[in-house]
Amino acid sequence: MRRRAAVFCGIWLAAAWAAAATAGDSRLPGEVVRYAGGAVRLEARLAWAVGEAAKPGSGRRLWIGYSIRRLMGEREMIGSTTGHGGAKRELTVQEILAGKKILESRPAGTDEIRRTAREVLDELERPKKDEKKIAKDVGIFLDYESGRPASLKDVGLSNLDLAFDFRGRTLYWLGEAGEEESVGLIENLFGRTSEPEAKEGLVVAAGLHGNPRLVVPFLEKILTGRESDKLRKEAAFWIGQQDDPAGLRILVRAATTDRSAEVREGAVFAVSQVELPAAVDELISLARDAGLMDVRKHAVFWLGQIASKKACAALEGFAMKDKDVEVQEHAVFALSQLPDNQGVEPLIKLAKTHPDPRIRKKAVFWLGECDDPRALETLIAIIKGK
Repeated sequence: MRRRAAVFCGIWLAAAWAAAATAGDSRLPGEVVRYAGGAVRLEARLAWAVGEAAKPGSGRRLWIGYSIRRLMGEREMIGSTTGHGGAKRELTVQEILAGKKILESRPAGTDEIRRTAREVLDELERPKKDEKKIAKDVGIFLDYESGRPASLKDVGLSNLDLAFDFRGRTLYWLGEAGEEESVGLIENLFGRTSEPEAKEGLVVAAGLHGNPRLVVPFLEKILTGRESDKLRKEAAFWIGQQDDPAGLRILVRAATTDRSAEVREGAVFAVSQVELPAAVDELISLARDAGLMDVRKHAVFWLGQIASKKACAALEGFAMKDKDVEVQEHAVFALSQLPDNQGVEPLIKLAKTHPDPRIRKKAVFWLGECDDPRALETLIAIIKGK
């Protein structure tokens, strides 16, 4: 399972976008209009839907949707889980596309409640277990405002086996698309829109595709271009999700040379998310050699989130020998954050032997925050003067 900061803990990206845009229960589309013009490229199907949206009576806002196939963990999901395991659930996108309009509400039975409890316990007890990857359908929903021409306002995302809030608008459904034509369409739409929300949604949609050859060049243009720092930071994050050697090099370069402190911080975090052996080495190099203090401190922090002997040894070295006291203090904190209490032994060593009393004091403090018997024994020994 990919390492993530606290904001990404739990089931991967569950309700991260679609649910955020949903103030209440998901609603059905007012109408589903399917593309029926034969096997043409996605760009042509979109042009048909945009043309329909420009006709009188099409409604002020509408959805144009299509799906891609994506390898995901069995428990991974994108979209809204509203109603899961509760007194009622909502129609999934698949069910809506199959023509269903009504789903009877029913009380959750004992078996359903037990099944939900088992799922929650399984998530808590096996958070680090690698999941089997399976192909899942992900819907990309383009939120258009009708007119001449129709304009893209936002982007929604959801697995088709989850609910989505269509807000009563018409859905023009384009069917399934391949990754190459999907990323190509997203890139074209990005170049044609000036809406910040639409741009951000397109970056996320591109990042969800699993082909670095297609995704990384598009996101690199954004990262190194003239977009807002917020959007460029988002592009860095999704480059990190591609687990691509070329993408890793792009992120390291951004972390050390980008004009924005916000983007540099995002690039360091993205490096910490790359699941390649070289990523830990790059993070250690950033912590040791980066010319900017903010980059070094962020790199030290994210090393503390990695379950790795190499990361632990590097942090101990920074805490003991770095020429900058502030970096030493950050390294002590990072040791306290290592998974599975890997940093306890180095913290004990620092508390007992570091030549600087400020660092010893920091190590003692973070030992006091550990739920490890070794930390308690050390603190008692220090109190007794041993």
